[in-house]
Amino acid sequence: MPPPALVGVLVLGVVLLVVLPLPAGAQAELQMWLNPEMGKQIPRSDYRFTYYSDRKVKDQEAHFQLSEHRVSLILPLYQDSANEWALAAKGLFQDIDTQARFPDTGGRFPSELWDVSAGLSYRHKFDNGWTGGLAATVGSASDEPFHSVDEMYFRVAGLLRVPQGERNSWIFTLIYASDEEIFGLTVPVPGIAYAWVPSDRFRAVIGFPFSTIQFKPVESVTLDAEYFPFWTVRSRATWEIFQPLRAYVGFQWDSDHFYRADRGDKHDKIFYREMRGYAGARFDLRHVGFEVSGGYTFNRFYFEGEGYSDRAENRIKIGAAPFVVGRVHIRF
Repeated sequence: MPPPALVGVLVLGVVLLVVLPLPAGAQAELQMWLNPEMGKQIPRSDYRFTYYSDRKVKDQEAHFQLSEHRVSLILPLYQDSANEWALAAKGLFQDIDTQARFPDTGGRFPSELWDVSAGLSYRHKFDNGWTGGLAATVGSASDEPFHSVDEMYFRVAGLLRVPQGERNSWIFTLIYASDEEIFGLTVPVPGIAYAWVPSDRFRAVIGFPFSTIQFKPVESVTLDAEYFPFWTVRSRATWEIFQPLRAYVGFQWDSDHFYRADRGDKHDKIFYREMRGYAGARFDLRHVGFEVSGGYTFNRFYFEGEGYSDRAENRIKIGAAPFVVGRVHIRF
């Protein structure tokens, strides 16, 4: 059974979720720190292409067709048994063909959206076994990236991992993101979680602002689930048919946001939400992996406003559609 302290984290997490959202851009920075081992990062890159079928826009004489490119790079700069320096960069490009317009402001939906960023991270393992880390990221998410400082974001994340016994640990975080607001204010968001690893087949990080669970009921099957407040949920079941071939099925509820360069209010953002069910296969060689998947996406909509409470206004709702994904992973 989990230790009593874990129950306290769950209660605290529920209370904090009422008032504090997670800065969405900090998810990747946090996840790369959950591994307690030091000095074992490898350079890696990832490219993913997604194609969505053309669909009608609700309540408008317009259709919406989208293709998306995502690329990421993680490059260790220096590492030893106690220190890690790394550079991380990512890029997203959405190529959009539509005549849709925002119903309230009347502006035409952009023909392309970008999210480009780069960041530097550092981790240090202290003599007492504690691990601390910092990461800083600068980027721009817009139809005209880096058009001005108003289309840029700045994110800083700090982490402290305190071991509890041989396998478990407390994880304390502090995250600041200039593109996230709490009650109209841009402030740092504190977090606390408990990493519980009772065996090699089960591990859970439960708390705020994120929770993840991984379970291997048998050696060839892995079940994963992740939650990031408020609107990001990911789950997947993976079956290792034989090395290096794996098949999987999953469900995701994801989101993105962007700044339109010619928006009337500089605080407004274009938000995108979607749910998707999918299945796919991945084939991994020593330095490269290939992945193909497909599925059905639904509950798709964009809206422009200051936050999720504005989702019923200035909204562009797109019909459910099939999609296909091609992906290449490279490890140096």
